[in-house]
Amino acid sequence: MVKSSKRPGQKTEKDPPIFSQEYLLQNQADLISSLCLVIMSGLLFKATRALSAKFCMVQHNTTNLTDPDEKAMYAVGRADICMSLFYSLLFIAIHAVENEYFWEKIGRRLHLSKTRMSEFMDQGSTMPFHIAIVAGAVYVFVQEDMVYNLSSIWEHTPSDSMPMLIKFYWILIIAFVIHQYPEMYFMRVKNEDMPDKIIGYTAYLIPILGAYLTGLVYPATIILVIHCTTEVLKALSDVIGCSGNEEMAQPLYRIWSVAFILARNAIAAISVVTFFKLRGKTPDEISQLRFVACTVVLLILLGLQLYLGWKFVQTVLSWRHQAKEVALAQKKADNFWQQRKEANKEAKKARAEKRAAKAAEEKAD
Repeated sequence: MVKSSKRPGQKTEKDPPIFSQEYLLQNQADLISSLCLVIMSGLLFKATRALSAKFCMVQHNTTNLTDPDEKAMYAVGRADICMSLFYSLLFIAIHAVENEYFWEKIGRRLHLSKTRMSEFMDQGSTMPFHIAIVAGAVYVFVQEDMVYNLSSIWEHTPSDSMPMLIKFYWILIIAFVIHQYPEMYFMRVKNEDMPDKIIGYTAYLIPILGAYLTGLVYPATIILVIHCTTEVLKALSDVIGCSGNEEMAQPLYRIWSVAFILARNAIAAISVVTFFKLRGKTPDEISQLRFVACTVVLLILLGLQLYLGWKFVQTVLSWRHQAKEVALAQKKADNFWQQRKEANKEAKKARAEKRAAKAAEEKAD
């Protein structure tokens, strides 16, 4: 038996140097999850418990502790920044595990090209998060008894404080959007594709932060459900299309197109209704400064719907242009093969006539 000449602990060609770029990319889940465990382990010790709690637990409780029957309510505060950063790290680790053990394996089995593999993983890896956003919103509304009383949403808008579930849900939403920025590095996004992705992520982050800071969390939660439902349909269509099942993906794209248009109109309608509900409140219920801030957020939200609608029209026009090009190329190919078939028939006929003439000459001789 031939023994390996590699000494114990010696690096192979596949092992990148520690703390190199390739090392960070390959071990991102382990490194980030270890950092999160260190932060969470601080809850076990009295000296670090208060500091770790700022990263892991909901802060800024406004409840009167002397009244045991009062419902726990939480306000917006500076500690929310720590929570958002901590849970964004958790999302990066979850995203990495999901890609490595699920989407990458499926992509390899499907033998996708590099371009299709990138789109397959990009759309597929975000689909579970959007499903979780919708499911989380439904769970929060059920727990807060708002499912059968949606009109109460505007009674609590704008809110100076919110229940723990609502605040924790929105911290997770903000953390999810934040984690997408470093995720571009870990997903090895091309430099030419980064500007469009950064603009898209920022277009989501600004109204989400605006709604959270101004107290529009209740109507904004409904808007998130509507938007993320269409995102799930789009991601599912792209995943099926990238896997090679174009015939199955086409009906889903049509369903997504209709749902997208309806979602944009529904979100715009909710924004307008929210504006008039706020306008009808008394100065004791909402200050002038907060009303202006809420109006700016709603205008940004309406502007985002116009932008998404414009991008949708561009996408549909590009699809039609591509379909026309494919049909024209198919028609040219059909004409080419038809002409070649006729040419072969003529050549075959000419050869047959030539053989018949030659046979007649030999018979005459």
